[in-house]
Amino acid sequence: MSKEKVIESAEKYFQAGKYDRAIKEYQKLLAEDPSDMRVKLKVGDILAKKKDTAKAVEVYREVADIFSKEDFHLKAIAVYKTILKLSPTATDVNEKLGDLYHKIGLDSDALNQYYIVTNYYDGKGMIKEVGEIRKKIVEIEPSSATARIRLAEVFQAEGKAEDSLREYEKAAELMTKRKDRDNLIEVYEKVLYFKPQNTEMLLKLCKIYFEKRDFKKALRRLESSPPAAQKDPQVLEAWAEALLEDRQVDASRRKFRDLYQQVLETKKADQAARVYSRILQEFGDDQDYLKELDEMRKTAGVPQQPVAPKYRQDFEKTDIIDLTQIDDLLKKK
Repeated sequence: MSKEKVIESAEKYFQAGKYDRAIKEYQKLLAEDPSDMRVKLKVGDILAKKKDTAKAVEVYREVADIFSKEDFHLKAIAVYKTILKLSPTATDVNEKLGDLYHKIGLDSDALNQYYIVTNYYDGKGMIKEVGEIRKKIVEIEPSSATARIRLAEVFQAEGKAEDSLREYEKAAELMTKRKDRDNLIEVYEKVLYFKPQNTEMLLKLCKIYFEKRDFKKALRRLESSPPAAQKDPQVLEAWAEALLEDRQVDASRRKFRDLYQQVLETKKADQAARVYSRILQEFGDDQDYLKELDEMRKTAGVPQQPVAPKYRQDFEKTDIIDLTQIDDLLKKK
């Protein structure tokens, strides 16, 4: 019997509702040519029609996988979508759809499929599987700080500290370029969790707190930093300034002294002079304090340099108006 006759016979059985007979007819063709995907799709359609969902999905999967392997991407996508109509929780199919969408340049559709998968895996606590999909999302959106943070969180949950740190640092770079300082705080805090000795990141975090004038948070972060970081001159300077802004004057005075001592030990007269000029601005009327600092300088053998009071570089000096003279000022105008 010719192929056309077999198909005609199968269609008659199908129209009559004799689904098993129709399938048997199509199986005759498959026995001769197992690679005929159109016939296999017909079998899948009939199985779906007779509500044999499991077998229908099995056939559709076979066809879709072959289409995908042979680079018939659009055909594979169509069949995978059919599978999802029959089996909406088949998240591995969502992943395959995402892969195919990415291959043909439909990245937005690919991401939608990947998000479905990550939501499912997250709900099941399948951390490793979530991580694999997060990697694919980052591959599509390498400039997405959010995508990198989510991947970093998965690595962190898996105990992959170096991988997690790498993604957090990349996210921080992206946020820095966009001046997204509120989210940067969260990322910097997470980086410092892994590398508390990273003074560069510590100072960047403190700078944001300074800009937000949240000096107490800056102080908490500085106080919790490891001893090695606390000896860094830049960290000491930020600490002294934060204490000063928080009106902890005595503590600030002591921290400036620690800073001055630390700089003197480097024997760099220009740096010592810069620090001293800052101290002079804030504590120039405390002669005993200045005398103590001068003795420290002499003991360290650092030559004295001419200095003048100096304001903080990142805070503009503002003139203070005497409110008792406000009427006179207004009259002059």
